[in-house]
Amino acid sequence: MIKFKRHIKVDDQVFETWFGMDIKKKGSRPNVSIFYYTDDPNEELSVHQLIKGNFTSKDEAVKYGTRFMRRMYQDMIKRETSSSEENEEETTL
Repeated sequence: MIKFKRHIKVDDQVFETWFGMDIKKKGSRPNVSIFYYTDDPNEELSVHQLIKGNFTSKDEAVKYGTRFMRRMYQDMIKRETSSSEENEEETTL
C-alpha cells in the first residue's frame, strides 16, 4: 500500500490527513482503492478505513479522497459550532 500525507484546508483551519492507496491489476486495467488513516500510519494503533475503490487512475482516487475528507471535516466543524451554540443557549436559560 502506498502511504502519503495531504494538508486539507477548510475555512481557516488546516487538517493533516494520511491516505493510503492500494493498486491491483484487473486484467489490463488498474483497480485503485483509496483509504484514510486514523493517525500516522507508523503508529501501532492507527488503522486504515476504505473511502472508495474501483478507480481507474491514481489521480482520480486522490481527488475523490481529498474531497471526501474535506466534506467530512466541514461536517465536523458544523456539528461542533452548532453544539457549542446549543450549550451557550442552555447556560443563558
